[in-house]
Amino acid sequence: MSVETRDQASRLRALVDGLDRKRETSREPEPEPDSPRPRLRAAPIVAIASGKGGVGKTTTSVNLAVALAGLGKKTSLLDADLGMANADVLCGVMPHERLDRAVGAAASFGTQHQTSLSDLAVPAPGGFMLVPGSVGLGRLDELNTEEQEEIIDGLIELERASDIVLIDTSAGLHDSVRRFMRAADLGLVVATPEPTSIADAYALIKVLVALEPESKGVSPPRLAMVINQVASAREAQEVHNRISSVCERFLNYHLPLLGSIRTDKRVRSAVHARTPYSVKHPKCHAAKDVRAVAKQLMDWAAG
Repeated sequence: MSVETRDQASRLRALVDGLDRKRETSREPEPEPDSPRPRLRAAPIVAIASGKGGVGKTTTSVNLAVALAGLGKKTSLLDADLGMANADVLCGVMPHERLDRAVGAAASFGTQHQTSLSDLAVPAPGGFMLVPGSVGLGRLDELNTEEQEEIIDGLIELERASDIVLIDTSAGLHDSVRRFMRAADLGLVVATPEPTSIADAYALIKVLVALEPESKGVSPPRLAMVINQVASAREAQEVHNRISSVCERFLNYHLPLLGSIRTDKRVRSAVHARTPYSVKHPKCHAAKDVRAVAKQLMDWAAG
């Protein structure tokens, strides 16, 4: 193991330990009746978001699901982006039913009956279960609050059949993103070293931990970062330091770095092959990195 890899592993362990201490020392009060976060969970739920598109959020979600399944965990991934869903494309699967069947408004989308999330789940390469999102039927944000809550309530069945549930949310600051991030036990914010990605990631974090809790009287979600498309662990640490220092200074919020994923040309070839890179190129740098993120995530979930 290289010095850089050992250093990265040490930093990751320390940062995840910090997240655990944060969780133990700052227990949330009981949720308000209108809070979407369930009181009891059969399995941890992790929502994955980004301030902007094009940072590899869905690719990261899919390969993180593969990595978790590789650790022996029953993993479900919900593609929660009506209208722009593409996790099924990255996995090379062709589902017959999609997420719109799981809401009471199914008839308005041209379907005939409502279906549970667990019934919609299909096997995906790498051993996880995928709940496909909908394409071309309008965004999840166009559903009303009650219909969005139906999807969140439907997570209960996925929890019962899973050791961990991932939610790939829409990019941006849409209402559905904020709702899923609040409902999750942990929210992962994916960013890249690009200045626009850094700025948009901070904008998302600010809304989640400061503006929205203040305006709606809800507790801020627990968040951590994954830095994607980096040249090295050092670059990832520099990006994280820029974002976390601003969070500490202006939001009084501790934002740990869960891990980083290096730029890898084999990611593109896997996308073209419609296969997760962790399956097509299991020994590539990106696959090794996402497995490290998965291990840190399970350490957190077990804490």
